[in-house]
Amino acid sequence: MKRQFILLLALLPLLLAAQVGDLPRSTPAAEGISTQAVIDMMDSLMALPECDIHHVMVVRHGKVVAELHPAPFRAEDSHTLYSASKTFVSLAVGCAIDDNLLRLDDRVMTFFPDKRTNRVSDNMAAMTVRDLLMMASGVKPDWTMRNNSMDWVKDWLAKPVDDAPGSLFQYDSMCTFMLSAIVQRVTGHTVLDYLNQKLFGPMHITVADWETSPDGINTGGWGLRVQAETMAKLGLLLLNKGRWEGQQLINADYVEAACSRLIDGGAKETTPPTDGNQGYGYQVWQSKWPGSYRADGAMGQYTVVVPQEDLVVVILGMKLYGHEELACIWSQLMPGLKAKPLKPEKKLQKRLEALCASAKLTLPQGKLSGKKADAFLGRRLQLDANRFKLKSIEVGHNVLTLDSEDGTQEALAMGYRTWNYSPMAGYPYYSINAINRMQGFAHGFTAASAYAWTSPETLEVRVHYVDWISGLVFVFDFNKNEVTIRDTYPNSKPATIRFTIQ
Repeated sequence: MKRQFILLLALLPLLLAAQVGDLPRSTPAAEGISTQAVIDMMDSLMALPECDIHHVMVVRHGKVVAELHPAPFRAEDSHTLYSASKTFVSLAVGCAIDDNLLRLDDRVMTFFPDKRTNRVSDNMAAMTVRDLLMMASGVKPDWTMRNNSMDWVKDWLAKPVDDAPGSLFQYDSMCTFMLSAIVQRVTGHTVLDYLNQKLFGPMHITVADWETSPDGINTGGWGLRVQAETMAKLGLLLLNKGRWEGQQLINADYVEAACSRLIDGGAKETTPPTDGNQGYGYQVWQSKWPGSYRADGAMGQYTVVVPQEDLVVVILGMKLYGHEELACIWSQLMPGLKAKPLKPEKKLQKRLEALCASAKLTLPQGKLSGKKADAFLGRRLQLDANRFKLKSIEVGHNVLTLDSEDGTQEALAMGYRTWNYSPMAGYPYYSINAINRMQGFAHGFTAASAYAWTSPETLEVRVHYVDWISGLVFVFDFNKNEVTIRDTYPNSKPATIRFTIQ
């Protein structure tokens, strides 16, 4: 335990050195956006029900005109992307094509002769890199395979290919994993290491890590962790068709194709249109605003690009149905875009700056102490068996100590109605159960915690994992000797757990 803590302390300078502020800054008015429109969008995002907004960035004409990082989240914190990771895999494929290491029409099976376990069907033999990029492999998605298999490539290639490759869109993160495996085969590097060489270095993206499969392949379809500003850079790279500061990092034709509608995307057309039925390119979704597209991840991870307006909007957070976040862009921000700079809007600019500086997620509301505090502070609370795998909890003065069944101990500094930050020894709560999950990350995690006594006998503690996505909420009822715990994932059910005092 002591060794883990020392290691985390050693890594803290790397976290603090994370690059932020690389992109030039401006104001909305100077770049032709109504400041009121930006305020309205920010207010709408923060007011969405059952939603935690963690990061928002608005970029026009290559300049950041507004950014919001509600406390306890900070600009320098990384964020897991879920399926928005897929767009980076597509870019790695584009770089490998530029390096003459593969082609769109290469057959998937030819990369893995050592993984064949039975006769290769005609459909499997016909499947190409292009088919994987368009989510049209012909393989029926199996979202549990990654939870049980130790060799994802071998087991995926053994699956039946029921549909002709290229004929039917079926969204499947394992298609993206297979692309990651192909890039690793042809380059000799993981997708992350390859991107570090080809893109991240020239773009000054110094903070990025990625989960790996049991045999050391970046998961591809999920698991990349980067900063919000990195997502803004991604949007600008796509907007400029692979060009960065005068250097063509990826072939422009590939980027243009990747960001086009190449397949229908599997959703029915509706009137009016929605963002879910506009089609799909190479690991990039089309959006309903004419000509727009996006990197898109579960729980509301978006990088939206509107080329006609020279606009990029990044939203990262926690929302089950994230299209409500996209609606805030279309209904609030877009009407405020103009073709020319606006006159300075000094009063509105001050309001926007104050809004962004004061934004925070919900804090526990209540008193500094309760009448039961002295009887329970510093005492070990032994928990009944629970899905959170917590063995015991100790509530101390401004510290919450969690002991897990695997022997990991977390000592989390708590602020009274403010956020205090602590390095973690273990891992945050996660919604994906893949084998080897959370492995491959280059640095540890940070928790921000706050508390208040909501009644004389009830203590509430909120914990956010600020360089991840999730959090935990604890409500201790010291009259009933119970603690109710829930994670912050949408639709998560709380668990009420009995404890005995040691």
